[in-house]
Amino acid sequence: MSKGHAPDHVAELRLPMESAGGDLVRAFVREASLADGVPAAVSSLIAADVEETWRALCQSRTTPERCEIFLSCSRGDVRARLLLKGHSRFTTVVASLGDHVQRDAGLSYRERGVDGWEITLHRRIDPSREAAAHADDPAEVTAAPSGTVQIDLPQERDSAAIARCFLAVYGHNYVHREVFSPRRYWRKVESGETIPVVTRDEQGEVIGHVALEREPGAVIAERGEAVVLPAYRGRHLLERMTERLTQEAVSLGLVGVYAQPVTTHTFSQRNDERAGMPVCAILLGAAPETSHSRDLPVPTAGQRQSFLLTFRFLGSAPARVIVPPPAYRDVLTEIYDRFGVAVSVVDGEAPPNAPSTTSLVVDDRGYGKIRFETIGANAAIQLSQAISDVASLGARAVQLSAHVDDPGLPLLVEGARRLGFFFCGVGPAFSEGRDILLLQRLSEPLDISQLQLFTQATQELAAFIEQDRRSVEGLR
Repeated sequence: MSKGHAPDHVAELRLPMESAGGDLVRAFVREASLADGVPAAVSSLIAADVEETWRALCQSRTTPERCEIFLSCSRGDVRARLLLKGHSRFTTVVASLGDHVQRDAGLSYRERGVDGWEITLHRRIDPSREAAAHADDPAEVTAAPSGTVQIDLPQERDSAAIARCFLAVYGHNYVHREVFSPRRYWRKVESGETIPVVTRDEQGEVIGHVALEREPGAVIAERGEAVVLPAYRGRHLLERMTERLTQEAVSLGLVGVYAQPVTTHTFSQRNDERAGMPVCAILLGAAPETSHSRDLPVPTAGQRQSFLLTFRFLGSAPARVIVPPPAYRDVLTEIYDRFGVAVSVVDGEAPPNAPSTTSLVVDDRGYGKIRFETIGANAAIQLSQAISDVASLGARAVQLSAHVDDPGLPLLVEGARRLGFFFCGVGPAFSEGRDILLLQRLSEPLDISQLQLFTQATQELAAFIEQDRRSVEGLR
C-alpha cells in the first residue's frame, strides 16, 4: 500500500456491458484489491458493490457498449471508477444506484463529456470496523491466513507439494509440464536449469513457488513457474520471492532476468513493475486458449493466449548499436529508454552475398520461432521457406527474430512485413548477450483489446503493435 496520499498503480479492466460479465467484474475488483494489500473483508465488499452496480447498469444497455473499470488504492481508501457511454440511456438507473449497493458503501456519479457517466464506488480501509459491521454477512469471504510465512530454497522432498500448488491453481493446463513430475522437476534443479524459491506457511508447507530457468551457458534467465495459492494472495509473496531470486541471479553472474507475465489479468504484471522489469515485447497468440489459471475469469477466452516480455538488467548495461528499420526506429529507442540504456543508431547496408544462417523450432503449444543468426542476400527466399516449414510443423503463431545490430536488418524486415509479420518487441541479451528484434505473424484472429495490461507504457506499445498489424495487412 502507498504511504502517501497519491494512489498506487491503477488496475484496469475493459469489457462489453453484459450481465454475464458480472462474475468477471467481481473477481477482477477483489483480486486487484488484494494485490494492492487491501484486507480481504474490504476487498470482498468493494467487489460486491461494483458487481451489483454493474448488473443494474446492464439492465439499461441497448447497444454493446464497452465499459472501463479502474481500481486504485490510496491511504485508507480503495476506489473503483466505472466509465461508460450513453448519457440518456443511463440517466434513470444512475440516480437509483444507491438502492443496489450496501448502505455504507461510498457512491458518487457525475456526467462525463457530452455522452457519458463516471460512477465511483469506494470503501474505507478499516478492516476491524468493516469486519465487525459485516460479521453476519453470508457473502463475506474468509480472510487470508495471517500467520508468518518464510521465503526459502526448496528441498527435494518439497517437489510433490510444489506440484500440488500448480495443480490447485492451473489444473493440468500449465505450460511447464515438468512441475507435475517431482522426479523430472528435481532433475532440472540439480542440473542448474531451474533455480527455484518457495514460500512456506507456519507449518512449513509450500504455498508459493517461482523459479529462474536458464539454458546451459546463457547469460540471462527467465523468471517463471510462478504460483501462489489463492488463500495467500494479496500479501506480495510473488514480489518477495522475486527479490530473493534476483539475489540468486546476481550471485550466478547473470546479465539479466526476464519474465513472460500473462495478459488474462495484471497481477504478475504488477509484480514485474515493482521489480523494475519494464515490458519490452508483447507475444501475441503464444499459447493455446486453455493456458490460464482455472480459478480466475478469462477475459481473453475464445482466442490463443498472449504474454508480455519483461526484462531487467542486473547491472550497468553498455550502450547498444542498433540498425533500426525506419518504421520501428522510434519505438525501439523508447524501449531502450525504459531500460536506461543508451543507443547509437546506424543506417542499414546491403547484406553480403553469402546465404543467411537460420534456425527454426515449433514448441508443443503451437508457437513457432524463426531465427536469422545472420542476414544474407537470400533472406526473403529463406524466410518464405521457413514460414512454410513451421506451418507444416503445426505453428499457429510465429515469431521472427534477428540481431538489432545486423546491417541487413532493415531489408529483412521490409520483406517480412510483406509476408505478414509485424512488430513484437526486443529481446535484450537474448542471443549470447546480443539483443534481438522480434516480429510476429498470426494465422488466426486475435483481439488485442481483450488483453489486460497494467501500465500506460504497455498499453501504448499494444496500440503501436495493433497499428502496425493493420498497416502490414495493407501490404499483402
